[in-house]
Amino acid sequence: MKRKYKRRTSRFGIFFVFLTAVTIAGVFFIPWAMKPDNFRNEKNKINSWLNGIFFQDFYNAKSLILVDLSNDNIFISKRENEQQLPASLAKLFVIEYAATLADLDSIVPANYEAIQLTKPGSSVANIDAKKYFLHNLFAAMLVPSGNDAAYVVADYCDSILSPQAKNSQERINVFMEHLNNYLQNQGYENTILYDPSGYDVNALTTVSDLKSVSTHLLEKQWFRDIVSKSNYTATLPDGSTQTWRNTNTFLDQTSEYYNENVKGIKTGSLSNDYNLVVLYQQHGKEFLICSLGSQSDSSRYDDVNYILKTIDESDYLTK
Repeated sequence: MKRKYKRRTSRFGIFFVFLTAVTIAGVFFIPWAMKPDNFRNEKNKINSWLNGIFFQDFYNAKSLILVDLSNDNIFISKRENEQQLPASLAKLFVIEYAATLADLDSIVPANYEAIQLTKPGSSVANIDAKKYFLHNLFAAMLVPSGNDAAYVVADYCDSILSPQAKNSQERINVFMEHLNNYLQNQGYENTILYDPSGYDVNALTTVSDLKSVSTHLLEKQWFRDIVSKSNYTATLPDGSTQTWRNTNTFLDQTSEYYNENVKGIKTGSLSNDYNLVVLYQQHGKEFLICSLGSQSDSSRYDDVNYILKTIDESDYLTK
């Protein structure tokens, strides 16, 4: 009897140790596996199989839209009219409006006072207090996402609108008032901006409004030429040049995310929100993806990268 009792006790002990090990592993592994960046591909495949290819809830972004620009068909729509933080994507709205106020070849004196309004730690294009063409400054806003360039553009544009303004801060404040009126008149009803750089936690937009502003800007060849470059060299009025590197990782040939069919457009991030707008050419068509509110830099690229692969493999989209 004693032998049997000891044998059972030994087996129970082994089982108890195994169960304890599994429990401890689960405590650490399950939360890790649930994070959006871990096992991303496996999760997407499982969710895709269970819920359909474009089931919205397995995308990390708070809001997301995929549209076929050839016919305006929307294939993914996740909270497309829910307001989110635009971050640097606010610059797209600023550029659309500024382009209605001045010609691309307008010579803009970069006001040192305006440059100094750039917030510490924010992205810059290293704009100097010298003369730029307006299209130089647009490139500086789009490629390296220069906040300093955004302040210079807003300051210059309001000098046209309100020449009586006393200083750069006042001119930029008035410019933003005019900009918001313009946005409402153009039908961007869910977008409101307070800072031309987008470095503002009170600003709001939607992927639906971003789809509209991106579509409008893509009608301009100069815009396409700028946003499609991994590195952009601007020639200034004095003949000097300035080169900027694009923040869009899809355009970087050294990146794991590089995709030759991506033709722009722009990134944006602020606080814990990571945003991305991408123009993709495939099957003789153009697709626009607008993504707002991902939890990390990699998760925004993972989301969009998965969509790009789905487009590539879609039999329906080849028709």
